[in-house]
Amino acid sequence: MKKFLTIATGLFFAASINVNAQTKKRSNVEYMSLGPIVGFGHSWVSGKDNQDFKASVNLGIGLIYSKHEHWGFGADLAVSHEGFKMEDDLTNTELVVNPVYLRLTPKAYYFFGSYGNKIRPKVYAGPSLAYKVDERVSFNDERLNSDEVKAVFGKDIFDDADLGITAGAGLNVELKKGVWLNLDGNYYHGLLDVTDNGGANRNLRLNVGVLFGL
Repeated sequence: MKKFLTIATGLFFAASINVNAQTKKRSNVEYMSLGPIVGFGHSWVSGKDNQDFKASVNLGIGLIYSKHEHWGFGADLAVSHEGFKMEDDLTNTELVVNPVYLRLTPKAYYFFGSYGNKIRPKVYAGPSLAYKVDERVSFNDERLNSDEVKAVFGKDIFDDADLGITAGAGLNVELKKGVWLNLDGNYYHGLLDVTDNGGANRNLRLNVGVLFGL
C-alpha cells in the first residue's frame, strides 16, 4: 500500500508540474494549486438499522485547476476510512466494520466572487471511485474477537470496489499570495451495494486543506 501511494503521489505531482509549466507561459496568474487535505465525519451503510455514529477520516492530496474566474476542475486522492457501527440492543453487542479505501474523486467547481477576493465561496460535485486496501472488524465483546469469529466476518463484508457521487460547499481563504486555506463540507452517496447483504456507502465530512499555487 505504501509503495502504491508513493507512486500515485509522484505521478500526481509530476502531472501538476507539467501543466503548471505550460500555464505560466501564458499568464502570471497561478491557475493550479496542490496540497494536503484531511477530513473528519460520520459514515454509515444504507439499509441497516441500529447504526450509531462511526468516525470517518480521510487523508490525502488535493488539486485544483481554475483558469476561469468562476469555473474550476480538480481531484482528490486520499486514503479514506469508512464503514459502519451498529449495536444489538438485546445482547448489547457492538459491531464496528472499518474498510479502508484508496479513493479518487474528480470534481467540477463553481467559485463565487472574483479574482483577487480574499474569500471565495464555492460549490462542487463529481464522481468518486475507490478500491479497498484493508478492512478491520471488531466487537465490544472480547469473546467475539476470536480468530474463529473473525474468520466468519473477516474481510468479506465489503466488496473491493466502490463507486458513487459527492457534492459539497465551502470557502477558499487566501492566507497569502499563492496559499489558500480550503474549508468545506461534503456528502458522499455510494451507488453500489458493497456489502454481502446489500447496502451502499454513505458519509458526511468536514474537510480542511492548504493548497499552494504552482
